[in-house]
Amino acid sequence: MSNKNCLSAGIVGAGIQGICIGLQLQKKQIPVTIFDDKDPGTMASYGNAGHFSPYAVLQLNRPDVLYDVPKMLLSSFGPLALKWNYIPKMLPWILGYLKNCNKRSMLHTSKYMHQILNLSLDSYEEIFQEIDTSNLVEKKGIIYIWTNKNLKSRELEIKVRKDLGVKQKILSVKEILDLEPNLKPVFSGGCYYDYAWHARDPHGIIKKLFELFIQRGGKFIKENVKSVKQINNSETLIATETKNFKFEKSVIASGAFSKQFTDQLGEKIPLDTERGYHIHYKKMDHLLKRPVIFLDRGFGMTPMNQGLRAVGTVELGGFDNPISK
Repeated sequence: MSNKNCLSAGIVGAGIQGICIGLQLQKKQIPVTIFDDKDPGTMASYGNAGHFSPYAVLQLNRPDVLYDVPKMLLSSFGPLALKWNYIPKMLPWILGYLKNCNKRSMLHTSKYMHQILNLSLDSYEEIFQEIDTSNLVEKKGIIYIWTNKNLKSRELEIKVRKDLGVKQKILSVKEILDLEPNLKPVFSGGCYYDYAWHARDPHGIIKKLFELFIQRGGKFIKENVKSVKQINNSETLIATETKNFKFEKSVIASGAFSKQFTDQLGEKIPLDTERGYHIHYKKMDHLLKRPVIFLDRGFGMTPMNQGLRAVGTVELGGFDNPISK
């Protein structure tokens, strides 16, 4: 995209995606305005697990996951929760998911996820060279652990990654405990991605990147965006509660809130909401040197500046349901 063809850009969403896109557009001398009704990085970009994980090529459209769904929903300790009052609204998404939950679709998704993720660390490295990431990012790898209970699923993951050329080190219990001696040996094996990174403070990273964006002449408008309209090939209208803004190009980077805008633009993307949860164990971050994910229970622990952050549970229930304690 050259400056000649795109003289201005409006971005809806001030999370990690929106701000990084804004910084890259600025490098092409394109004036950028970011819109969000909340402060930058206060939604999903704040509460995530903090993993930079280029190996994460497998998504949820896996036939082996499908068999486990009823068991997950019935277990109060399971990694999946569903708000039953939301099922009627979610039915089209569920039917689409079931249709794509097969080996062929899984391998298709994995292949193209790999192509994107394979570039991710280099892209972050390029951006992080321009800010001070001291005590914000650590490069100590990430460990996945599991029991023998779902070995077929683990073998499938390992094979798909191997076939794509993803680097992975399979570890014994002893090798895992050598790396993380404070873990209780309730697992039977694991995998180590020694090149992966993690965030010590996801929100701290966003703040630094946003400051850089503003320093470089970026604009931020803290208002709720009502609509995005494509007028012609080189003109987009972004309307807030108070004013209309015209840009040559627009970017929708609103995460789960993106569908309302893509629907307005005639792009029928099969997107629905996934809510995640985290808690912090204050002053416990010293117990782990790097993130550890326990696949059997679908949760992970990441050492962060706020403490040891435990992250897990995929809750499907839309925006309006209350938070589940």
